[in-house]
Amino acid sequence: MTDLARPVQPARMLERLAFISLHTSPTASLGRGANGGLNVYVREVCAALATGGVASDIFTRRSSPGDPASERLGPLVRVVYLPAGPPAAGKYELFDHVDSFAEEVAAWVARHGLRYDALYSHYWLSGAAACTLRGLLRTPWLHTAHTLALTKNASLAPGAAPEPELRQRLEGEISRSADLLVVSTEAEAEALARAYGVHRDRIQVVAPGVDLERFSPGDKAVARRRLGYPPEYPLLLFVGRLERLKGVEVILRAMALCDELPGLRLAVVGEDSRDAEESEEQRLRALAAGLGVAGRVEFRGSVAQAELPDHYRAADACVVPSYSESFGLVGLEAQACACPVIAADLAGLASMVRDGVTGFLVEGHEPAEWAGRIVQLLGDPAGAEQMGRCAQLLAQRFTWSRTASRLSAAVARLDPEPQLRIQARGIPVLEEAPSREELLSNAG
Repeated sequence: MTDLARPVQPARMLERLAFISLHTSPTASLGRGANGGLNVYVREVCAALATGGVASDIFTRRSSPGDPASERLGPLVRVVYLPAGPPAAGKYELFDHVDSFAEEVAAWVARHGLRYDALYSHYWLSGAAACTLRGLLRTPWLHTAHTLALTKNASLAPGAAPEPELRQRLEGEISRSADLLVVSTEAEAEALARAYGVHRDRIQVVAPGVDLERFSPGDKAVARRRLGYPPEYPLLLFVGRLERLKGVEVILRAMALCDELPGLRLAVVGEDSRDAEESEEQRLRALAAGLGVAGRVEFRGSVAQAELPDHYRAADACVVPSYSESFGLVGLEAQACACPVIAADLAGLASMVRDGVTGFLVEGHEPAEWAGRIVQLLGDPAGAEQMGRCAQLLAQRFTWSRTASRLSAAVARLDPEPQLRIQARGIPVLEEAPSREELLSNAG
């Protein structure tokens, strides 16, 4: 069985795609608020599509008064900023503005007289907007969830609040309504099919990539000197938003058990998630103090993506202790810089970390298990260097041009005039997409 959607039309040449990224902009600083791998994915896919002559318009919300009406990220890539709620609104507040955002997008498209080969939404909020836009723009609709509430809730970090039922229900409706669902791994595809009864032939597996020109090996001593890291101590690196899901607490507790590495340091790159009710950074600082490791943990805040390679080059290992990850771009970026990765043994992370070859996969989140792997890797500099070389070779298999090529092929085979479809659960999906009120009604 093919994993492409119904090939009812011969492959066609693509000219322009519309990307919907409602809650976060591809131009935002990484590791701040809701900004992370999704931002990188959208920006890099659009850039790679542009090299093949495909233009992209990325529609996102205006999050500050200083945002321009639009800006170019390249000759064929444009970001369009449209109003959607107050600037400081969290993602659940933004749900109340989904319909108005969709209307703003449709009006902008009409003013500019554009026609898109496909609509590509990212995350559930954008998917909710795309439910309306698909009918208004009369175009095929692709969707990438990036994370699913059902998956996150099945493996919550201690003390973390579960994702609300509203999100779970909407993700089900989105999954059953989109023409094609794009996921990063086979494991994610199977989980999506099981969770929402989606036909497997409407799910396309497309692995993300990494910018191999930006993320590449470099001199560790030079990188540490440039960033101000102590040259003589073993260094762990965490990169990502600060929220319980990301599991930084596990690394702090593991550090307290690494007696064989008394000088061990941890650099934390990233800021609090905007939607958290409490400051995760402050909680982690207090925990580090209680564990007696505060003097060896440095919170660096968010950094520009251009600065990230030096952080990976400076580190002896990158740690990814997440409780849930659909893929884990951070681990791939680290490996491209020849930095071994110690990651949670999750399907998404296991798809690009080879246990015992490019780093280690750790089952569960017991600090003692993580401490053991940290000591094993950092206590063997020659072995770690060998893992770094293997990691770099593995990362070279993941390119954004390959990602864009597979996406283009999938879009080109979609029916340019979507018709009535009957889903696995017998739910008819009309070309005229349901409104927000209809979605909520259907959700129960």
